[in-house]
Amino acid sequence: MSVGVQSQIRPSHTIGRTSQSGPGFNAPNDVAVAPDGRLYVLSRSNLPQSVRNYLRVSIVTIDEEYIGQFTEYGTDDGQIVWPTSVVVDKDYTVYVSDESRHDVQVFDKDGNFLRKFGTQGSGPGEFDRPAGLAVDLDGNVLVTDCLNNRVQKLTSEGKYLGEWGKAGAGPGEFNMPWGIAVDKQGFVYVADWRNSRVQKFDANGTYLASFGGPDGEGALDRPAGVDVDSVGNVYVSDYGRDIVQVYNADGSLLKTLTGDATVSKWGATYIAADPEMTALRAANAEAVKAWESPFASPMGLAVDAEDRIIICDSARNRVQVYQRS
Repeated sequence: MSVGVQSQIRPSHTIGRTSQSGPGFNAPNDVAVAPDGRLYVLSRSNLPQSVRNYLRVSIVTIDEEYIGQFTEYGTDDGQIVWPTSVVVDKDYTVYVSDESRHDVQVFDKDGNFLRKFGTQGSGPGEFDRPAGLAVDLDGNVLVTDCLNNRVQKLTSEGKYLGEWGKAGAGPGEFNMPWGIAVDKQGFVYVADWRNSRVQKFDANGTYLASFGGPDGEGALDRPAGVDVDSVGNVYVSDYGRDIVQVYNADGSLLKTLTGDATVSKWGATYIAADPEMTALRAANAEAVKAWESPFASPMGLAVDAEDRIIICDSARNRVQVYQRS
């Protein structure tokens, strides 16, 4: 295990608080970074679907400036039911997958609906609970087709280009694949949820390597999100154990992140408005820190152009940010 690399990954800050609309999140399960650095945070919500604004995509900056939000619960174009992932391409086009609608919807950077593609099924361009989204170096959209146990490649307009994978536990096989990412060299990483591993492929879907596994150093239990920094370190959110594993490019474990949350700007404003809460937190500072700092059900994550690692801390309704310096 490399102590030198460990020391370069440090906590930065926390974004968000529990909120059903406006500044804050409700069960954020994925985050995407736009070319200008803005964050698109997808709130999946753990509340009744009939409460429309709880499901949304929030647009914020890394410095916790709230810009706006879009989408709501519903089955019409531009609405979402059970959203799973969000990604933004180089043209600021936003893609949102939905495992209840079995489709991918496409929006402009401000959240205006543009188009959709996909329907339920197992044929080319069809999905059975689509999960993770990524955009490859050619601008094509990669979708982890969860219950079909495959990765599909489509154009930005939704035209089917190809696929790889099948059900199983062998190399190149999947058991409910979830998160997906593409690194700067075009290699593809897939969080293989039920197989408790991350698999690496070339741009054409040829199997190259596997990270994690259910046992030993660097083990995973229900990996959900995955991304890669500028030097090839691979970050994987471990939903089952409330941690984030950091691997070297060769798959060796570099560091385990357990969560280092602080009170966000939005959270501090909320607390300051309640003197009784402020006093109670001050009187129990150590206990509050011990309870609030760790991850709880981490899901999607993303690495921005400055190698900041942005992690959806889903059950705590916030995003934790780390910096690789």
